[in-house]
Amino acid sequence: MPERGGTTSFGTFEDAPITLRRTGRKKSISLAVRDGCVAILAPQRVPDAEIQELIARRAAWLRRKLAKHAEVKRLTKRAFIDGETFMFLGERYPLQVRHGPKARAELEAGVFVVHVRRSHSTERRARSIRAAFLRWYKAEAATMIEDRVRQYAARMMLSPGQLSFRDYKSMWGKCTSDGDLSFNWKLVMAPLDIVDYVVVHELAHLRFLNHSAKFWSVVETAMPDYRSRRKWLKDHGGTLAI
Repeated sequence: MPERGGTTSFGTFEDAPITLRRTGRKKSISLAVRDGCVAILAPQRVPDAEIQELIARRAAWLRRKLAKHAEVKRLTKRAFIDGETFMFLGERYPLQVRHGPKARAELEAGVFVVHVRRSHSTERRARSIRAAFLRWYKAEAATMIEDRVRQYAARMMLSPGQLSFRDYKSMWGKCTSDGDLSFNWKLVMAPLDIVDYVVVHELAHLRFLNHSAKFWSVVETAMPDYRSRRKWLKDHGGTLAI
């Protein structure tokens, strides 16, 4: 039976569910891996056999993508217990849980210390620790990224509008037509040079609100090695999660 949005089940690929959505606005078949599933977007009149043939041809690619998703899921699975490590500026720091009246996190001498109430159940305790981490990360993001925007805006002779920080699912930053910039707070888990790449990328949109050759020229002028930084974010961005 069709699911919401016109999506139907199309069997499995080595135990990974396959979903199929047909559209009259597309002329070729596209494959993607999302949340451990294979998602297919295909033209209305393409026969199922042609889709199956494409899956068979792209089998090696699909295996790599699914394996990468499984690894990211393993790395980002959290229990919020002593000794578990959390990222900040590209480094992993162990967690130490202490008892205290209010859940709060801080980075002390290479250790993430989180205070929580002694009476919390295991599940509630984990939620409190996560909430404390979120507050800490968001505060650090606001301070750090504002500073990096200020520095690079001066170098690039640009004047951004307002800054904000969001919990984007699939974006690291955004520039509006009014010149306002927003950033994914999870960036503070990445190395500083990756944070700087996203800052430069969004600032460059103040000149060109697209990804044209002229846009990338602005990025490259400010950051000649941007390609390696962009690749790091593409390869490792999924691990920046809590």
